[in-house]
Amino acid sequence: MPKLWRGLLGLAVLAGLGALAWRGWKAYRVRQVPRVVFLTPAVEGIDPARALGVERLVIDQMEVASAATVLVPEQAPTEAELRALHPSDLLLRVSGRRMGDALALRLEWITREDQSEGRAWRSLETPLEPPGAVFRDLAVHGPLPRLLPGAERLLPDDPARFWTLAAAESVQDDVPAEADLASSRSLTVDEPRSAAAWVNLGEHIYRDLWTSPADEGMPQSEALAAFDHALDLIPGYPRAALLKGMLLTDLGNQRSALRTLVAARALRPEIPDLYGGLAYAGRTSGLLEGASVAVAARERLSAPFRLSMAWFAENTYLYSGRWEEFRNSLSPRPDPVFIFYRAYLELAAGRKPEALALFQQGADIHSTSVPFGELCAVYAAALSGDADGALARLKRFEAARGRLRIPDGELTFKVAEAYAFLGRGEDAIAVAGRAFAQGFGCLAWYERSPLFAAARKSPRWPTLREHLQERRELMEEAFPPGTFG
Repeated sequence: MPKLWRGLLGLAVLAGLGALAWRGWKAYRVRQVPRVVFLTPAVEGIDPARALGVERLVIDQMEVASAATVLVPEQAPTEAELRALHPSDLLLRVSGRRMGDALALRLEWITREDQSEGRAWRSLETPLEPPGAVFRDLAVHGPLPRLLPGAERLLPDDPARFWTLAAAESVQDDVPAEADLASSRSLTVDEPRSAAAWVNLGEHIYRDLWTSPADEGMPQSEALAAFDHALDLIPGYPRAALLKGMLLTDLGNQRSALRTLVAARALRPEIPDLYGGLAYAGRTSGLLEGASVAVAARERLSAPFRLSMAWFAENTYLYSGRWEEFRNSLSPRPDPVFIFYRAYLELAAGRKPEALALFQQGADIHSTSVPFGELCAVYAAALSGDADGALARLKRFEAARGRLRIPDGELTFKVAEAYAFLGRGEDAIAVAGRAFAQGFGCLAWYERSPLFAAARKSPRWPTLREHLQERRELMEEAFPPGTFG
């Protein structure tokens, strides 16, 4: 081999080794970033209509720039939880104030070890300045190292539009998100280089898909395109990847969902919610072993806290027969989705009076999680002795869902269970077939669900079961359990 070629080959090998070493160092540094435990439920001192949005953007900055595990317990940590934290974990308090379009933030932090030994908190207080400058101050002088690029493309450039985004990010419920859609679209037109603005638009369209009947256009594609814009601006942006993965799963495209989430996880492996998204796509594909691996990773990153997902219940526990863990994982928020599942467990255990009280509670809430509120009303009617009214309500609900642009096979299977509970086994097996066509392929739960028992007596059940088995085997081949953790 000529000396020139040998020299070039040697340089190529050295360059390859250097790149591997760089990636290894980055991965090592990511794992050295301390976890952050938010002690404030939202940014104190900011008006409530924007406080949660400012908190979300602070968390986004930490996840994007530092690949940090950021935990937001739903309740103040107990002494036992504080004692169980790692000595290097950071406790964080965030407060702020607004004057016009200017923002000032104060961050106070301390390691768990320093707190236990009575040492002083460290702090950073920014002056009143444009929000973009405040976030740059946090990146340079805050408690976490900057490891990855992208945070500079997170926020709107215009200070007034930052507050528009903060207000939009503070919207938590499906119906208000629908009302905010025009503003969210306008924000991305005015601030096309803000990844957070694109995520907000995608999330609001996603929420609207749950509440509005189909009309002109393809809102699912618009939502996916919005998440893609965010991921183009910030590769691996955790919130964008999570929401895109969830929407793809709801649309029955678990393969693409898993690819999106795995790619984001490769860049930021310490983000708990990415594993929640992997578990969602996995369990609905019937990959319970892989989903359980993802849940275990999320639990490891979140311990000692049991963090619930903001939007959905962690049904991996339910489908795996870990019912008490499922009960403990449900958020205490008064949202019909969580109330439905608490009632569902009571009903599955044969405690009908307790189930009825919870289903009625969920049915009476009209501001959030509309589909689960309607399902609560169906079961409440059935348990009150009005079987005909329950069936009529279920049929109206099924017809209304048919006009939506988000199939969500997992929810469709809940409709099948309701038909089976009402003694309509053949209707249940027909709806279950539609759930399968929409992507819900958790064979274990088709086989074990106590509310679906009447449907398993149908002569059509063995054929459906065979199709479920075939699809699960194909997915297992493409996504073995190691994919998830």
